[in-house]
Amino acid sequence: MITQAKKENITKLSTLILNAIGNIANTLTGENEKDKILKTLDFYISMDINRISYNNIWTYKIENELAGLIVAYNSNKLKELDAPILNHLKLKNMFLKSFDKECFKDEFYIDTVSVFEKFQGRGIAKELFAFTEKKAKDLGFKKISLLVDFEKEKALKLYEKIGFKKNSILNVSKHNYHHMIKML
Repeated sequence: MITQAKKENITKLSTLILNAIGNIANTLTGENEKDKILKTLDFYISMDINRISYNNIWTYKIENELAGLIVAYNSNKLKELDAPILNHLKLKNMFLKSFDKECFKDEFYIDTVSVFEKFQGRGIAKELFAFTEKKAKDLGFKKISLLVDFEKEKALKLYEKIGFKKNSILNVSKHNYHHMIKML
């Protein structure tokens, strides 16, 4: 079952996000140690407004156990969504004007999709994508987008199979990604 994440129940969400975004988490949190990264991600998730706030996360549960999640938001609100994270990083003496570009104007951007390994191969990611497509359509978007790491061939094949097309190449946290879009 897919439901929106709740502020009171964020256990394991940061682990799923870290599993998906890898080294981007270092840039996002200003941390290098796994436990500090997870603690900072938990802090961000519990905030009302930012790119990985519980308000932008939908979870997939099987028999009340968290199996996966998807994080998605309006690309036109990125400046507003990033402000709380950038302000938090200033407290760590990291002064960034913005993060590397991940999406373009007028996209419903899928920031993260992640499924715990023991639940993989059951179509959960496909269901999360279908849910997000409907959500994007309901909000009036004409396209959804995502990034995929050059090295994640399995993920690239899945995204192409469900209708995403390579659009451009973006460099995020000193790493190349395919920016992919799907017209709705």
